[in-house]
Amino acid sequence: MRQPTCVIYDRLSRLFAEEAPDHRIAACRAHAEQRGWEVIHVATDTNVSGASALEGRPGMREVLARLPHADFVLAAKLDRYARSVLEFQRLLRAAESTRTTIVTADGVVSPENASIIINVLAAFAEYERDMITARITASKEHFRSRGNHLGGLAPYGYQVDGPVNNKRWSIDETAAAIVRECAEQLTQHGASLSGLARDLNTRGALPPADHARQRDGRKLRGQRWHTTTLRDVLYTPAVRGWLVQAVPGTKRGALTNQPVLDAEGRPMSAGPAILDAETWSAVRAIIDEKAKGRGAERSGRALLLHVARCSECDGPMYRQRREERGKDYSTYVCRNGVGKQGTHRPNVIVAGPVETMVTADYLKKFGRMALMRWAEPDGSAVLQLSEVTTQIERLAGNLVHLAPDGAAARIAITQLNALERRQTELRAEAEHTEGHWVDAGGTVADEWERRDDEGRRGLLTDLGARVVISPPAPKAPKRFDQSRVSVGFEGPAWWRDVDPAEAMVRAIALEESDALY
Repeated sequence: MRQPTCVIYDRLSRLFAEEAPDHRIAACRAHAEQRGWEVIHVATDTNVSGASALEGRPGMREVLARLPHADFVLAAKLDRYARSVLEFQRLLRAAESTRTTIVTADGVVSPENASIIINVLAAFAEYERDMITARITASKEHFRSRGNHLGGLAPYGYQVDGPVNNKRWSIDETAAAIVRECAEQLTQHGASLSGLARDLNTRGALPPADHARQRDGRKLRGQRWHTTTLRDVLYTPAVRGWLVQAVPGTKRGALTNQPVLDAEGRPMSAGPAILDAETWSAVRAIIDEKAKGRGAERSGRALLLHVARCSECDGPMYRQRREERGKDYSTYVCRNGVGKQGTHRPNVIVAGPVETMVTADYLKKFGRMALMRWAEPDGSAVLQLSEVTTQIERLAGNLVHLAPDGAAARIAITQLNALERRQTELRAEAEHTEGHWVDAGGTVADEWERRDDEGRRGLLTDLGARVVISPPAPKAPKRFDQSRVSVGFEGPAWWRDVDPAEAMVRAIALEESDALY
C-alpha cells in the first residue's frame, strides 16, 4: 500500500517577525510521522501577511506546484494558511481539484472533520486579522498626530529618544556634522556630490546604514558612500526635522517624500532641524540643477552595459554620452583608467562601431535560433485547474435543465468540450514541479528587432555574451580599431543548463562555425 504524502507549509507574518517558524515545522513533522505520512516538501513564507493572495507568496507557490503529488497539506494552525476567507477558499478549491486535503497539526482540522470545521475557523481568523490591522492603524494615526517617531531607523543625522509612547528625534551630532559640512561645501564652495562622497569614503566616514549599526553596537557591513546616498541624505525634508511620507501613488524615497502636515497645513516636527530653511532650499536647488533629465524616460542606449569588460582590470565599461551637432560621439570608458584615481592606462573606445560589431556577430551566430524562455512552476496551473473544474461542474449542472435538442444545450456542450480540453492541459501542466525551458515562439533575431537596447542587453546576457576591450597601443591612430575588441559567447542559457560535457561540445562547435546553419 502506498504511503500517504504531505507538504508542510508555514507562514510568518510581519506582525510577529520575532517568532521563529522552527518549532511549528517540527510539530508538523511529528504529526506527519504519527499519521504515517511521508513529507515530500517543506515550504515557508517569511514576513508575509495572511491576507495576501496565494500566488503572491513564494512559499505558497511551492505548495500549489506540489498539490498534484500530495495527499495532504499540513500547517501548524489554520491561521498559518490565510487570514482571509476568500484566499482560504481559493486554496481549498485548488486542493480539491487535485484531491488533496488541508489539515492542521494541532488537531483542530483533521482528515475526518476538515470539510465541516475549516470555513468557520477561517472566518474567525479573518476577523482577528481585521481587528489587529485596525488597532495598528489607529495607533499610528495617534502617534503621527503628536509628531512621534513611528518606528524603524531615524533619518540620518538623528537618533530616537524618549519613552515608548512618546519617541522623538534628537540630533546625532556625528552624522549631523557631516550633513552640515556637505551642505556648506555644495552651496559655498562649488563641491560636487561625487567628490564629496569620495572624500567621505577616504576619511572613513560611515554611510547611514553602517553608522546606525555602529551606534547600536551591531556588526558593520562595510558599506560605502555613493552619490545617490549623499543626495538622498541632503534632499529629504527630514533634515528640517519634519515627519515625512510618500507622495500618493509613488514609492517612498528621498526624492518623492513630502512633509506630513497637521490640520492647519503646517509640517509636523519630530525633532530639531539640522539645516535651516535657506540652506536646505539652496541645497535642493543645486541638486535639482545637476540632476539632468530626472523623471524623463531613459533612452536605453547603453547596449553593452555589464557586457563589455576592460582587459586591464576586468571592470565594467560604462557608456559616456556625447552628442555634437546631431552626431553621436559617445564612448565606452573604464573608470579605473580615468584621472588621478586611475589604476591602469586609459581604456576608451567609440561606442557606435563596437555596438555594431557585437550586434552583427551575435545575430550571425544566434539570429536563426529558436528563442527559449525559462518556465518556473508557480502553482498557477493548479489554481486555474480548480477554477476550470468549478466552471465544468456548474455548466454540467445547468445542462440537465436544458432541452436536449435546443440551441442553448448545443452551446453549453461546446463550452463543456472546450473546458474539458483545457482541464486536461492544466492537469498535465500541474504535474511539472520543476522549472524547464520552453519555446518562446519565433527566433532570436525576431525578438532582437522587437526590443529596445535595454531588452537587447538582456538577450546578450542570456546567450552568455562577453566583450573584452583593450586599451589602444601607444601612439596608435584614434580611429576605431577592431583588433581591440574580443567578442565571445558561452551559448544560450538553455545550453548551459544541460550536461556540462554536452554544453562544452556545443560551445566548441559554435566557436568553430561562422553561423549556426
